[in-house]
Parts: sequence; C-alpha cells; structure tokens
Amino acid sequence: MGILASNMGGNLTGTKVCLSQVPGSAAISIDGELDDGLGATGRLRATQGTGGTNTNPSNTALATPYSEDNVYTLCYRI
Repeated sequence: MGILASNMGGNLTGTKVCLSQVPGSAAISIDGELDDGLGATGRLRATQGTGGTNTNPSNTALATPYSEDNVYTLCYRI
C-alpha cells in the first residue's frame, strides 16, 4: 500500500491510495463495488502487476478487461 501523487493509468491525476499484488478476482470485486468495474476508467484505475513482486503503477491505462489469472496494482483517487 502506498500514496501516489503523480499521474498514472491513463492520466488519473491527484492523490491516490495504491495497492499492489491484488489478485484478479479481488480487483474485479473492488472496482465493481467502488467504481465502474473497468480498470481503465473512473476514479479507481488498474495496471497489470507482476506476480510475487510489488509493482509500481504504470502510466498506461489497463487495455483489457480484468482477468482472474492476473495480479494488479490498483489506485483510487482520494
């Protein structure tokens, strides 16, 4: 978990709380409950992570729908 002030995930600006190593099934649930269910839009953005290591959020928006087989870094603008 961390705080990010720089742009990320398709130009999400402002202060964000970020979580790394979020399993795909959890990312689907979290985004669906708190936002619009899409990792590339809304107040919560996702970037694909790397299993087993904390992954910094990318500047590129998630290009595909969430997959339960992947892990993600999620950032929520506060």
